[in-house]
Amino acid sequence: MLTNQTAAAGLDDNTPWTALYDKTGSDHSDYVSEVRSAVEYGLNDPGQSVEMACAAAETADAAAQALSSTWSLYTPQDAAAVASALLVQLQNNADALAELVRAVGRLVERGEAELPAPASPGQPANLADALTALRTVADTVNGLVDRHASTTVRALDAAPGTAVLPGDVHETVVAVAALLAEQYDQEVTLNQRHPDGTYEDDDSGFGCGCDVTIAAGREEFTFHHGDSEWALTRESDGKQQAGGVTTFSTWETLSTTLKTAHPQQLTDDILRIIANGQQKL
Repeated sequence: MLTNQTAAAGLDDNTPWTALYDKTGSDHSDYVSEVRSAVEYGLNDPGQSVEMACAAAETADAAAQALSSTWSLYTPQDAAAVASALLVQLQNNADALAELVRAVGRLVERGEAELPAPASPGQPANLADALTALRTVADTVNGLVDRHASTTVRALDAAPGTAVLPGDVHETVVAVAALLAEQYDQEVTLNQRHPDGTYEDDDSGFGCGCDVTIAAGREEFTFHHGDSEWALTRESDGKQQAGGVTTFSTWETLSTTLKTAHPQQLTDDILRIIANGQQKL
């Protein structure tokens, strides 16, 4: 059934604020797995150091891009998980800066760089000044994270939310059909392929078999979940095969692959695609 998915029990006093990052990163992210695999394989030369630093910079920018999306969050608990990860990222970046200072120190120890005295006032900064600046930034960031991370993540995790979200693919299809019936001015039909309460997700990626047909003038669209994505097909794009089966070689992929996506996000996608298609006629 559709549920308000605000956390029933937030982080308790014995659970660190990093727990949300630890769980979410392990459960859901192929990107995290790839980075962890690279670390396990070994990072042992300057090229890899630069590549990882650049990857971290790109990842931070990608997080900002992801959060700029209209549907980047469904609940305050989503915000808590993101905050946990971003604050861990800040902490790790500070640790990386401190490690950078130590790495330069090893260059000096090997005699491959010279560490001068700090520059006099009015003189250009030198290596000693750069290392001091790096230490200062690292200490400042760690101090800010230590002071604010726990209370911030816990407050977000405990915040009440009002989103009513589906619990599985079937509930998502049903909820989208209901929203379309309210928000769209032509016929919408929910086609159920199984009795209520009998669907069990088998992780095949092909959903429950139910779909929604949407009239659009002389065209008809079908919304369904298949091959691990939400899709919208046009009846006119179908090809009749032997036995009366209709196959499609082209379809519109919606903006999220989440099985329990926010029904309004999918509804918005569907209405936009239909509107764009009618403008082209």
